[in-house]
Amino acid sequence: MFDKLKEIKEKGIGKIKDVGLSKAARVAINNFIKEYGKIVHLEIDSTNKTIDLEILLEGEAEPLAVTIQEYNILQKEDQYFVKIDNIQTSRAWINTLAANHLNGKTFTIPKEYASMIQKIL
Repeated sequence: MFDKLKEIKEKGIGKIKDVGLSKAARVAINNFIKEYGKIVHLEIDSTNKTIDLEILLEGEAEPLAVTIQEYNILQKEDQYFVKIDNIQTSRAWINTLAANHLNGKTFTIPKEYASMIQKIL
């Protein structure tokens, strides 16, 4: 019984972390892509290491759905990075582009978000 309560508590805390991380990531990514569009939905699942998001690109009527089926947060000294793999989108040509140029790529996480990442991890 206590194991089940512990599991429920851990899942709840994990979900709260994911919501906070998702909100912070949305702000950071929107700042980075503001010339191209904006994130309208972003959900990080740290348990399964997945990210689901929708981006409304400038001039587009419908948002682009993106699923990152695997990500990893890496740390080297005081710098954090995110490595993404297995990207799928709602547009076939972007799937090809992602497979050729984004899968396995590592991105630097800006230092202003590092302290939050330390607390969450």
